[in-house]
Amino acid sequence: MFSWDAHTQIRRLRLLALAAGFVLVLLHQLGGTINPVIDYAFFALFVILVGIPHGALDHLVEERSLLGQQKDFSMIRFLVRYIAIILAYAILWFITPVLSLLVFLLISAWHFGESDMQPAPRHGLWKITQMFMGSLVLFFILMREPLYTGDLIARITPGSMLAVNTWQWAASHAAIIYGALAAALLLAGFSAERVQPRRWRLSKWIHFSMVLGLAYFLPLLPAFALYFGGWHALNTFGHISGFLDHKKSLWSLWKSSLPFTLLSVIFLTAIGLIWSGLFSHIDPLPILFVFIAVITLPHLLVMQKMFSR
Repeated sequence: MFSWDAHTQIRRLRLLALAAGFVLVLLHQLGGTINPVIDYAFFALFVILVGIPHGALDHLVEERSLLGQQKDFSMIRFLVRYIAIILAYAILWFITPVLSLLVFLLISAWHFGESDMQPAPRHGLWKITQMFMGSLVLFFILMREPLYTGDLIARITPGSMLAVNTWQWAASHAAIIYGALAAALLLAGFSAERVQPRRWRLSKWIHFSMVLGLAYFLPLLPAFALYFGGWHALNTFGHISGFLDHKKSLWSLWKSSLPFTLLSVIFLTAIGLIWSGLFSHIDPLPILFVFIAVITLPHLLVMQKMFSR
């Protein structure tokens, strides 16, 4: 799905992300306790420059998908549907946070696995392999700071001990879960390879291992940012470039994402300012987390159309 030019550009950006991650790891390992602002800046940089922009291209992917089906694209219709999905999922969060959290974890695991293992055959065994891959990556990231993750879960599912107790059990049995997920991934991958073989680029998986290797030494937020921005989102830019028949360079794609990226940043900034002035007595984290969760669902649905081609 990558052109050679796109592959080369993505590889260079991955190396740049790795270098930034390596510097941050050195600061954490050699400098002792560092100013949290550095981690927050690292997180914001990767999310704003790469993370949000890769999702801000959904309208281009949708337009190309409809073109392949010989259907007309309407930006208004796309936005109405996109926002309707967001609102429906937000209502579900309001009604049942625990179920909504479970849904979010499942769709995140699927989205990460599907994106990381591209291009992959459509056989069902490959789909299962992708799910195990995404689950393993997601659990690995959440385990960077088990106590902090547990605190996050408690704050976004207030009044429910089910989610908190489940995470505490998972964190205390991490070795078993790692082993089970890894074994399931290997078994599913081996079975899928026998049914429908696929040749993978070794350099890609070496780089993937290096990203997770660096993330291992980082706290939760920068570890997630390194994977999400320095791997997942960059790869998606490459996939989108291929899906659009390479009619846009990566730089052109990034510029195409600016309108919705800027809207997202302005919206979050405005909400933050309003919240700090009027609702400073209320914990903002659940609202921020739910916002991230509800925009993930429509994005995943759009990406699935691209990956199913």
